[in-house]
Amino acid sequence: MVSPARAAAAALSRLGKTQELRGFVLSVGTLFLALVCAVLELEIGALVLLAISVCGELVVERRPSSASLLLNQASFGVPMRFALRVIVGLVATEQVDSRAAWGVFAAMAVIYTLVLCGRALHEEYRLVGPLKPMETRNIPGSPRIDDAPPRRTVELWATQLIVLVPALLGSPWIAVLLTSLVGIAVLASVTIPDAQASWRMRQQKRATGFTGPLRQIQDFLDSYQPEVVVHLSGPEAASYQINTWLESLEALDRRVFIVLRDQPLFSKVASTPIPILALKDPGELLMLDFSSAGIALYPSNTGNNIHLLRLPTLMSAFIGHGDSDKSASNNPFSRAYDELWVAGEAGADRYRRSGLGIHEDQYRFVGRPQVHAIARTPLLADEGVPTVLYAPTWEGVNLDQEYSSVSAVGVKVVKALLAAQPPIRVVFKAHPFTGQRDAKYRAVLRQIANLLDDASASTGIDHRVVKGGPINEWFNRSAALVTDISSVVSDFLASEKPYAVFNHTDLDDETFRAEYPSTGAGTTIGRDGRGIAEFIDLVTRAVPDQQAPARAALATYLLGPQEARTLASFSASIDAMIARSEADRADYRDGHSTSEIPVTDA
Repeated sequence: MVSPARAAAAALSRLGKTQELRGFVLSVGTLFLALVCAVLELEIGALVLLAISVCGELVVERRPSSASLLLNQASFGVPMRFALRVIVGLVATEQVDSRAAWGVFAAMAVIYTLVLCGRALHEEYRLVGPLKPMETRNIPGSPRIDDAPPRRTVELWATQLIVLVPALLGSPWIAVLLTSLVGIAVLASVTIPDAQASWRMRQQKRATGFTGPLRQIQDFLDSYQPEVVVHLSGPEAASYQINTWLESLEALDRRVFIVLRDQPLFSKVASTPIPILALKDPGELLMLDFSSAGIALYPSNTGNNIHLLRLPTLMSAFIGHGDSDKSASNNPFSRAYDELWVAGEAGADRYRRSGLGIHEDQYRFVGRPQVHAIARTPLLADEGVPTVLYAPTWEGVNLDQEYSSVSAVGVKVVKALLAAQPPIRVVFKAHPFTGQRDAKYRAVLRQIANLLDDASASTGIDHRVVKGGPINEWFNRSAALVTDISSVVSDFLASEKPYAVFNHTDLDDETFRAEYPSTGAGTTIGRDGRGIAEFIDLVTRAVPDQQAPARAALATYLLGPQEARTLASFSASIDAMIARSEADRADYRDGHSTSEIPVTDA
């Protein structure tokens, strides 16, 4: 059985941000204090706390939050909170004008509560009903369907005060009646149209499968005629997987359309002129006609990819979100795509070694356009205090994919770099997923941040923790890199500057380099800290850099030749695949629409 203390701690952790906790205290905390005051016959205190509690709704219900979700799950939503306020008010006050005023107030409070219950039912209908959330960007009219009806926070706050205050301050029954009717009418005037809007969309969907906003999307597709569709699913932090491709996609002389399958991703996509649709429901996605498009690109292997892969006119390509030696780079799911886009020969070799039976004609060598602006400077000799970027990966979805150095040697690496003489400037940029599976990683991140803050204060060197933005700009500000098995290694190699990689295995360093070719021209850091001093000697130029030729050769193996690491080369790859699609899928295209009524296959 969970102890009360642990239950309380879990509830508090779910309240999320400080602002949400503040709203929870204002709305719920003061309500229970008002109840205590009412029992103790502290009338003024109870009424004041009730007023504060109503005002707290402005914070709790202003937007969807962990606090409001927790209250609803605890069956203590807006209707129940209002009902408790009525009870507390009646218990606390002796100012009710008469039995008639008391009776009118009770009756009006019941009616008002019923309207609140109607709103709650509407919210639940939107949550579990057939209307699924949809958002758009760069599409005329900005069609959208919210995941819930409008919150109407101001109306909820104002009408509760209108119903509560007159009776509790001793107004005559006629005033209580009139003001309550005004409050009920105001709340109903926004509740009923909101419910009608949901009903109309539901009827549209029932009749044709298209809600009004979804029809707007189809009208846009008919006029825009996209040629390339990019499909991505995943949590909010996965936005980097599409953001890393935006520059390359924007440079195409083709009409691109981005489809996101998870709503949290939408707000995290970087600014772009490319039209974006966030649509979770697979049935609605398959209602749309993508017949103008020839190819679909997939930056990540996720289950939702199957919803677009089943359209026969679209040739599919897995483009990934980085070149790395991680096991995800040869995922068995990759066999589902028509083409596997790899930067250099290393990408194909990973699949070849995996024994997945990938055909050679599935590989398309596209280089790595994201690295076109990565510079070969600054060199170690260019700066009095060289900058080392420490950019570890996250802990992975399971122990088999735990490549990260953060928990194992992260603090040790940072302490050694900070203690180096001559001094080294340290920039720390962790993977955005770090700590998602394992909480101890979050604790280490805080410890590393504290170390860098203290070092900056004591030395005056601008050590820094970077929490957002593209990593490439930090490649161009750093003379060397410490990282883990990830695409960071490959991309940094475009600069041909020194790097070190954490050996997360029990393999000796020679075997490790053979197993993970991207590490072959760098220094290896072991779990016991070996290699850190060697790398620091290289960065501080205590020993000569003898790996420069090997780094240049490895960069070509991983990323393709330099002429393939350009936006123009990527555009040529897109053109070639569209041409292949037009030839290979012609039979599907002739007279056939890609729209499909969802089936109920097992």
